[in-house]
Amino acid sequence: MPSLNKVTARKLTTNTDKSLLQKELPEKVIQFGEGNFLRAYMNWMLQQMNKQQLFNGRAVAIQPTPHGKVVPKLNKQDGLFTTILQGIEDGEEKQEIEVNSTISRSINPYDDWEGLLKLAESDSIEFIFSNTTEAGLAYKEEPYPEKESPLSFPGKLTALLYRRYTYTNGGTGFTIIPCELVEENGNLLKSIVLRLAEEWELPEAFTEWVENRNTFCNTLVDRIVPGYPKDTVKEWESRLGYEDTLMAVGEPFHLFVIEADPSLEEKLPFQKAGLNVKWDKVKPYRDLKVSLLNAPHTLLFSAGFLSGLNTVREVMEDQTISSYVRRVVFEDILPHLSFDSQEKEAFAESVIERFQNPFVKHQLADLGLNAVQKLKSRVFPLLKQQEYVPAAISYSLAALFHYYKPYTIHDGHFMGLQKGRQYKVRDDEVVLQTFIDFWKYKQQTKDDIADLLSNQSLWEQDLSHLTEDVFYYFESIDLNGAKGAAELLLQTAAPIENHK
Repeated sequence: MPSLNKVTARKLTTNTDKSLLQKELPEKVIQFGEGNFLRAYMNWMLQQMNKQQLFNGRAVAIQPTPHGKVVPKLNKQDGLFTTILQGIEDGEEKQEIEVNSTISRSINPYDDWEGLLKLAESDSIEFIFSNTTEAGLAYKEEPYPEKESPLSFPGKLTALLYRRYTYTNGGTGFTIIPCELVEENGNLLKSIVLRLAEEWELPEAFTEWVENRNTFCNTLVDRIVPGYPKDTVKEWESRLGYEDTLMAVGEPFHLFVIEADPSLEEKLPFQKAGLNVKWDKVKPYRDLKVSLLNAPHTLLFSAGFLSGLNTVREVMEDQTISSYVRRVVFEDILPHLSFDSQEKEAFAESVIERFQNPFVKHQLADLGLNAVQKLKSRVFPLLKQQEYVPAAISYSLAALFHYYKPYTIHDGHFMGLQKGRQYKVRDDEVVLQTFIDFWKYKQQTKDDIADLLSNQSLWEQDLSHLTEDVFYYFESIDLNGAKGAAELLLQTAAPIENHK
């Protein structure tokens, strides 16, 4: 079977825009990162604009770490790869398959440092995108890179900006749009660049140029991208008619919020291409996403897992637990969000469709990693404006307590046991030890629950006013199982007064 490349692509009868493939388009983008997410998200967006002749540009992909394995694959496939979007949209299953031609070439800066720096001398390049993971958007003490690439992404970017500054004699800079899932990612990246400029003793005029001639945008990205379909790759190759080592599977839903002047839309016409891009403040959309997507994930995982389910999709196929999820989303969270009614309701509906996606296997055990911290950052902030605490919170806490029951204890984690299957519980050391102590006796009393809920080093607040409710559901899960307890909640539960 042939491998995907430009020769193969020209012979395809479906899933490729041959006219676009053959076009000579200028390089307008440098992208730090060539992984599944950036290719199925940012490169997919560039492709949609290119197909409509709205952007007419390509990207140069930069390998962010010394151990990356994607660049050789990209070079072998002439920068081409297949995006496969699968999911439910507007109540119907959707599938979109496309050969993406937005990457003109790729560079390993550890082999070709000068090749990366030369990009700063290109008149056509205007934009820098990145997705180097949360760990990549961090300061690292490094010497000024004379002849070889720094390890950090901010180090590479600072050197690239300095080459641009010197080559253009303080002329036009870049629009820099990081896609890492970090709050105020643009501001953070800019602060690290300025810190490195000071430590490397670069001219003050360069610092002023970074501040005044470059734009750093805060962003929020949202699309689930499972990536390479290793379990079904043979079926895909048979269907596509070629081998592609860079197939990227994602969901149809996408959201991109960019905190920048809307006039930037003229140069990056995402909206004109029909893409779900907002030129707006990031925080309200971040709060919406955390409240309606991440918080329900945290509230459903233990209930689902203790009910014998494995994935979010299985949760949504179970009548009882899916009813619990819908109650959480539409009754306990949605009415209390200060956001445009139509937009928040549409987002909530899209969340349910995403949870139902038959093509994404979102493991409940993965959602349970560091669950206490997730409760504190995703769920508890929702209670600040509410007069009453929804019963689902108390039920979820009770389910979490059962989920955090140790079976065997190891360094940095312990294993739980549910109906004969072991699962890993990983969290902060203090959290793990607290639950080890909680479960050391055979019987857990109401006083034990009260002590646990009042532990402010654990929750960063006193939750003891929830003792009656949590103890009720804790015992109910013991007697009836998590699903039986959820059925009781759906039939009889009432919220209790909130002690903010």
